[in-house]
Amino acid sequence: MAEPPIPDAPPRDHSAPSRWDNPRTRSIWQWQLVLGVAVAAITVVVVLLTPQAFARPVFTSGVVLILLVSSLTLVVPWHRLSHATVALVPAIDIAAIGLLASGSDGLLTILWIFPIAWISTYYTLPWLIAALSEVAVILMVDVLLTSLTPSRAVHLMVVLLALVFIGVTITTGSRRTRAFSRLLERQFSQLERTLRRVETQEKRALALFNSVDTGLARVDRRGVIRAANDAYRRLYSIDDVSHAHPAAAVEYDAYRGEPLAPHDTMITRAARGEIFTDHRIWLFDTSGQWHALDVSTSEVGSTPDEPDVTLLTVRDTTAAVKAQEEKKTMTSIVSHELRNPLTAIVGHVDLLLDRDDLPPDAMERLEVVENAGQRMQRLIASVLETNKPAAPPANIVDLQRVAAASVDAFRPAAQTAQLTVEAALDGELLVTGDAFRLRQAVDNILGNAVKYTPRGGHIRVDARHVDGQIRFAVSDTGIGIAAADVDRVFEPYFRAQTARDSGVPGTGLGMVITREIVQQHGGRLALTSALGRGTTVVVHLAAHGPEGTGE
Repeated sequence: MAEPPIPDAPPRDHSAPSRWDNPRTRSIWQWQLVLGVAVAAITVVVVLLTPQAFARPVFTSGVVLILLVSSLTLVVPWHRLSHATVALVPAIDIAAIGLLASGSDGLLTILWIFPIAWISTYYTLPWLIAALSEVAVILMVDVLLTSLTPSRAVHLMVVLLALVFIGVTITTGSRRTRAFSRLLERQFSQLERTLRRVETQEKRALALFNSVDTGLARVDRRGVIRAANDAYRRLYSIDDVSHAHPAAAVEYDAYRGEPLAPHDTMITRAARGEIFTDHRIWLFDTSGQWHALDVSTSEVGSTPDEPDVTLLTVRDTTAAVKAQEEKKTMTSIVSHELRNPLTAIVGHVDLLLDRDDLPPDAMERLEVVENAGQRMQRLIASVLETNKPAAPPANIVDLQRVAAASVDAFRPAAQTAQLTVEAALDGELLVTGDAFRLRQAVDNILGNAVKYTPRGGHIRVDARHVDGQIRFAVSDTGIGIAAADVDRVFEPYFRAQTARDSGVPGTGLGMVITREIVQQHGGRLALTSALGRGTTVVVHLAAHGPEGTGE
């Protein structure tokens, strides 16, 4: 059974563009045009050397037939025809070459290699036998019409045997090639099915990974988050785990306590391969909410793509902590409310015990009531002491420590962006205020400088005493802000045109929140900027102690 010249393309609309793109059509063109060019070159040589050959009509007919067939192959819609119809082209070529070689010395019979090779490459052995039979018939007719000499007979026999050898060799090789191609196709189909199964399993695993409420993240030894589920992304407000800047959410050692140093963050500890269980931290997210987190780490089996990976598990226990606090509060309230009437009971019992007119049995009973009342008073006092709220944190803040911690937190992101960060901080810059809120303001200012300064830029952080005040300033060589936008940066949700054009994500609330924090601390904030030259933000706060009015 015959096979098509080459496998057809997938079913398509039978329009002109599909014919041009069809692999079968291109194959036919290539084979036929090679033969047409060869015949055209031979024709030119014949015209120049032996023009008398055109005196033979059969030669001219052969040339015209081959050139005509070559031209027709360019316009025939081969993708619509069967492979049996395509076989007519090499069959006509064999006949045309026979006309070319008729009555000559037989040298042009070498051109039969082209159609025989064509048939041998894309068709099976019966088709090759048919083509060779056509060649043999043409040779016999030519012998009958012309005189046969011994040398010519040997030449024709050699040509026929050579064609048989070439045809059989190519057919055998093509059959093996087709068998190998079918084997590859089957293996590819199996591989494709396996790949689809793997993709399906990965999708199911990812769906399961994202369905749990516990935050999960895989961290490698470089501190890179290789993967994180939706719960982790929501907690830390992360859109892209490969983002170079620190997460917008900040980790603290306690509620409204001190932010964790860069080397103590959960990501950094996981990157070092530390193993711990239910370590309590507090997270302040981008919406201003506090989260109590119990963080654990565990080892993960390494793979060639992810060697030495640690699994970071983050459980949000805020609801449980709040419930516990509410329970303590309720216990304290109830205990406090019980103490007042109990005090009255014990007091009146004491008054009764001071009387001398009571019978002995009444005195004994009153003493029992007094002892029970005193025991209850001790129990209530113990409960109130246990549930006594912790003392509020000290309100004297060293702005130098706050600024230094913020610089340390943003330094890795600055190094990644090839930014130079220079910090000039005086020692012990004491102010009166909330350490958490002040760190939030410093982070907003320094974070903007890192985000909006192009590679190779410079950032300077300066904090010092100036005339009884603390002056904190951050200057950068970033993209800057147009003069028309400078006065609007403190409007909620407004982003300068340069910030929008930079492609850096933002909400337009950072400077609004920062100014509000500064004003709550009795300070003032000023921002100056030049387009393409950078921005400077200056904060003035009252110093605490003899040098200022904060004491």
